[in-house]
Amino acid sequence: MLTKSDFINYIKCPVYLWLSKYMPDLLPKDTPEKERNFAEGREVDELSKKLFSEGVDIKGYNQEGWENTKKALMGSYRVLFQPTVIAGPLTCRADILTKSKKGDSWDINEVKKATTVKEDYIYDVGFQRICFENAGIKIGRTNLVHINRDYVRHGEIEVGKLFISEDITNKVNKKLPAIEEEIEKALEILKIQSRPNLQLINGCSNPKRCKYLECYCKGVPEIHSIADKISQEHLLSLLNREILNPKKIQPDILKSIGYESKEEFTRIDASAIRRELKKLEYPLYFFDYETHKSAIPLFDGTKPYQQIPFQYSLMKKDSPTAPVEHTEFLMHRFENPMSDLLSQLKRDLGPKGSVIVWCATFEMSRNKEMAKMRPLFADFLKSVNRRIFDLMLIFKFKNHMYNKSEFKELASLKIILPVLCPELSYDTLAIREGGEASASWPVLISDKISAKEKLQIEKDMLTYCKRDTEAMVGILDRVIKDIK
Repeated sequence: MLTKSDFINYIKCPVYLWLSKYMPDLLPKDTPEKERNFAEGREVDELSKKLFSEGVDIKGYNQEGWENTKKALMGSYRVLFQPTVIAGPLTCRADILTKSKKGDSWDINEVKKATTVKEDYIYDVGFQRICFENAGIKIGRTNLVHINRDYVRHGEIEVGKLFISEDITNKVNKKLPAIEEEIEKALEILKIQSRPNLQLINGCSNPKRCKYLECYCKGVPEIHSIADKISQEHLLSLLNREILNPKKIQPDILKSIGYESKEEFTRIDASAIRRELKKLEYPLYFFDYETHKSAIPLFDGTKPYQQIPFQYSLMKKDSPTAPVEHTEFLMHRFENPMSDLLSQLKRDLGPKGSVIVWCATFEMSRNKEMAKMRPLFADFLKSVNRRIFDLMLIFKFKNHMYNKSEFKELASLKIILPVLCPELSYDTLAIREGGEASASWPVLISDKISAKEKLQIEKDMLTYCKRDTEAMVGILDRVIKDIK
């Protein structure tokens, strides 16, 4: 049976579909951020129901859900929430079905927490249309109900303004032949039993970046035995990403695809780095925000998916040899943190000195947004932005200042840090990614956990944010040492 979720997994990558069915243990584990996204999606689904009156919830999944849906379709209902359909080898659960004005068909209303219509959604809704019509249920329009990015919250959520219902019927209908073809291909993928399998490997449309292809190849080490049959593009990508071991592949195969082993290198343009570092003015402030965004705005004056800073870490060095001083902020109450955060930041951050960040566009954008929402701090935030120094730019591959082969032409803090300062690893922390910190904040400020649990989450969040600034201090020290 091919479900709608299966089909969407297939559209992302055939390897994803196959792994989810036969080797799910190889897939990346769900993170707190992913779990929060699922929970937020359910919250959006529930809220969207308020757009429709007199709807009925269809209970059950699979065959039970289908039986209950058929009973509801024969009744006098005009709105069905979560109806299920089974049509041969296909099954899906729609978000909302509404009776057409003429009463001779049903409209599909697919709810998404995104702010735009994406290509994947056309395939999603098209799959639903095919399922329902194959089961003998006439479908009229297909609508995508999504978040209005321009909505600003004032008081209680105004559901009619938060959501936009967009008619995508023409877009879906144009894609139906292609969707039907893809459904047949997905069904064929489900029949695959052997591994390693060339159909799966060569079927990946993004071998240079696909994480599912990486999971598959690393989980099926026998893949080296069919290297000579893998397409040149895929084989070269797998080798360049160090997913496959070139030592396990015959030299003539490597030569035929133009693969050359990557030499290890360190290229440091000391003069260019010195010119860059001359821009720094003491005292140095190493600064990092943690932010939270949500589809449904939490506070008055905010928009969907607006990045709201709720935490920062700030480290200060008065001179090259001075000890590091650390201050931090974390909002513990369920209210907009901007005023409290900015009040403390203005006290913690002196009027002079460079503010060192990693990826300046992020922090500067947050400051610009908060300046509009809190005019009393506008001049202060503008002055902070004028003082910002982006440490990441030294490591941008195209800038040719500080490049190492281990960076793989990337400049992420999580890439640079373990190479230059392995003692400052994130691996030992309870929270290791910004997404996890963001997902932790609603838990911290909720009343659903004990005081003891709150203390532990607080400790973990402060430790993670502090590590970001510690990382920048350590990296800058290493750079200065390397250019002497």
